[in-house]
Amino acid sequence: MMCPRGILFLFHGCNRYAASFYYSPQGRQLVSSALEHGFVTVAVKKKEELGCWSWNDDAETVLQLGKKFLQTRYQDECRNHHGQTVYPPIFGFGASSGGKFVGQLASEMKKNGDAYFPFQFSAVNIQIMAPSDQWDFDVPAIYTVMEGDKLTKREVEAVISNNSHSEVIVTSGQKPILSDHFLKVFDDDPQMSDSLSNSIHTDLIKLNVVDAQTNLLLGDPRHSRDAVIATSSICEKYNSRARKKWATAKNDEDAEEAKPFGMSVRLYGGLTGEELSDAECIWLIEELNVAWDKHEITAEGFDSVLAFFLESVIIPHR
Repeated sequence: MMCPRGILFLFHGCNRYAASFYYSPQGRQLVSSALEHGFVTVAVKKKEELGCWSWNDDAETVLQLGKKFLQTRYQDECRNHHGQTVYPPIFGFGASSGGKFVGQLASEMKKNGDAYFPFQFSAVNIQIMAPSDQWDFDVPAIYTVMEGDKLTKREVEAVISNNSHSEVIVTSGQKPILSDHFLKVFDDDPQMSDSLSNSIHTDLIKLNVVDAQTNLLLGDPRHSRDAVIATSSICEKYNSRARKKWATAKNDEDAEEAKPFGMSVRLYGGLTGEELSDAECIWLIEELNVAWDKHEITAEGFDSVLAFFLESVIIPHR
């Protein structure tokens, strides 16, 4: 096993499966970028996957998982310029509730370093979550906030103005959903086509989710009744079961190959039924939330996050 440039531990938000980092559109972009930069990714599960992170329920499990992962896989793989064996640098990524947990985790790593070694962050990326007064960590932090969430943006900017080790990435604001949007999102998935992407876009307009003139969303997809109902309807229309029926009716030889969008064969075989069901709709839910630009995991600016990580490397010595 080769020594990676870093190990990135991923913590998702409430109501999201850890595995969705590997099948949701934004998660896939995050992981792909990390792999291209030489990182290894580890998606961490909560005790209650469809709940939120709980320090009481999850902290000890995460501590033991992190230490065991490093000690069993990377104990002798990395060496510094003196030829001494070292552990690779560790980074934390957390979105929403996961961001809060990463902040707490970094604080505990500072307070109880010996107990956490070698599971110690060199830097963290906290998305869509404002800093807490209870956090007390000194590793570099880069925050990602959405332009549409003015309160979190103000709180983050206030904190980093007094901290030379912190930076912030602010997303570019609301984004249109164009007719080729999903073709671009799933450019590596032969199941998605130009006609299919256009059909999804047409349905979003017909169901009053997207404005026909501007292609911008007409309301918050998390709270707009029309958007919630429309999202469920579109997911049902284009899920893998429906597409398999279409293909079978056309005597398509690839009918049995239908899977949730963005899903590799290898990943498909390793997911639970609940995760597969989640994958049938997360592709649309996530992209609509990103387009609304208020509260969602995002790959926007993530290359800058990875560059920030590599500039902040602290190697846990033995």
